[in-house]
Amino acid sequence: MNADITYILAMSCVLPALIGIFRYHKIHSRYHPFIQMMILAVLIETIIYISNKFPKYGGYWQLAVNIYTLLNFILFLYFTQVNAYLSKRAMKWLLAVGCAVCVFNFVYEDTVLKTFFYLLCFVSAIMLIISIDILSRQTMAIKHKLVNNFWFWFSSFSIIYNAFTLLIFGLYFFAMFNTPKGKAIGEIQHLANLVCYIFFAIAILKIPEKK
Repeated sequence: MNADITYILAMSCVLPALIGIFRYHKIHSRYHPFIQMMILAVLIETIIYISNKFPKYGGYWQLAVNIYTLLNFILFLYFTQVNAYLSKRAMKWLLAVGCAVCVFNFVYEDTVLKTFFYLLCFVSAIMLIISIDILSRQTMAIKHKLVNNFWFWFSSFSIIYNAFTLLIFGLYFFAMFNTPKGKAIGEIQHLANLVCYIFFAIAILKIPEKK
């Protein structure tokens, strides 16, 4: 796939980020971590693009990805906790385990300049499980139309996003690492991300304004 097309697909996260920034002060602060997740996605995709475009400046992009993975996980846990979908105790435990996996991955790789695939898979699995729980609560408790509910859109496409990430990178790392077809794995993920970010933008539009 052409590098510029890949970049355009990857930067689909700009759409929900821009909508989120526009609505940031119009919505309750408990939704802000999700907007921050979208902004963080734009930042990491920009770093990856610059690293690919200008290799001499790109020696540390995998470190940036590892930092992004952990920061995004923290924002996700906090987001679900402040909205009462996760207890504070559970949030602390999951964060502690996530940090432990991060340390293990560092010891295993013996460098921070490689993608922490174990951390990525752990984070994706936890976010997937929490998203499934959130979606199940919507279908059981919401009395009005689900299509007008932010949490329905958020949890539905968070499930798709994290399931795809877990499948793609789990398959890549454990089965296709350093194979000729390995590169295609990332390209498939960009297409899936495009769909998810479009619907994350719709989710942000469904967030009710402050009264």
